[in-house]
Amino acid sequence: MKKLFFALACVIGLMTFAGCTQEQIDDIMAQKPTVEFVSGEGLISTNNSFYVDTELNFKVKIAPNAGSNQPLTNFDFSITNLNGNTVYNRKPEFNASAENILDFQFTPTEASTYTVTATVTDQAGKVNVATLVIDIAQPVIEGIGTFTGALNISGHVTTNEVVGYSYDDDYNMENLVTTITLGAIDDNNRVSATIEIDGTPVTLYGTMVNDVITFDEFHFNKSISITVDVTLDLIMNMTGILANDELVLSGTATGSGSATVLVVTVTANYTGDIEGTLTKVVEE
Repeated sequence: MKKLFFALACVIGLMTFAGCTQEQIDDIMAQKPTVEFVSGEGLISTNNSFYVDTELNFKVKIAPNAGSNQPLTNFDFSITNLNGNTVYNRKPEFNASAENILDFQFTPTEASTYTVTATVTDQAGKVNVATLVIDIAQPVIEGIGTFTGALNISGHVTTNEVVGYSYDDDYNMENLVTTITLGAIDDNNRVSATIEIDGTPVTLYGTMVNDVITFDEFHFNKSISITVDVTLDLIMNMTGILANDELVLSGTATGSGSATVLVVTVTANYTGDIEGTLTKVVEE
C-alpha cells in the first residue's frame, strides 16, 4: 500500500507522462473541458441503487480546460430509463469562463435502471461526458418472510502497476448490514426477493429447490480504500439455505473498479467469498 502511495505521489510531484498509457496522454492532449459528479454527504457520485420514491441529489462540476481555457458553450444534464426514454432533462445557465457547481434533484417513481448523463461542450467543439448508472428497486411484498443480519465478503484485491508498483493483498468487507425480504413462491419455484446490503437495495428473483434458494446474479457497488478510494462493481452470485428461522448465505463476489489521480488510472480487481446468517424477523 505504501509503495502505491509513493508511486502516486511521485507522479503528482513530477507532473510528467511517466507511467501513463497512450490513451491517458491522448486524453490530456485533447484538452477537453472538465465535467464530474461531486461527492459528499447525501450526493450521488458513483453507480448505486435506491428504492422507488427516493429523492436523488446530484452536484456536477463543469469548467473550461485548464490548458486551453476555451469558454464553455453548452451543458446538458439528462436521465433516461431502461427503455431509453428521457425522464429528466435540464440545461441550466452557467458561467462560460469559470468553474460551476450545478445542483439537480430527481425522484424516480418507477423501478428501472436509469442512466444519468452530464455533457459539456466548449467553444473549440471539445466534448466531455460523465455518466452514472442508478438502479431503482420496488420493494417486494413479504411472503416467506424478512430476514436480517450481517453479511461478510472475504477476498483479495490486485491493481495494475503504477510507475512500477501495484497493490496485491487481502481485503475483507465485514459486517455489512443486510436485509432480505422473500415473497411468495410461484408455480415455477421462483421466489421474488428484495436484497438490501449496506443500504443498497436490489429486487430480483431466485429459484427455490427444497430449502435452497439460488438468487439471480446481481450487482453490488462498494467503495474500498487502497491508498486511493475505488468503487468496485461486484457481481454477486449467492445462494440461501432456509433452516428454521434462519437464512444461511454463501456465494462469490467478483468485480473491478478504477480511480484516476491526475493522469494515472488505478484499476482494482476483486475476488471474494460470501458468507452470512440472517435471522427471520418475527412480528410481535
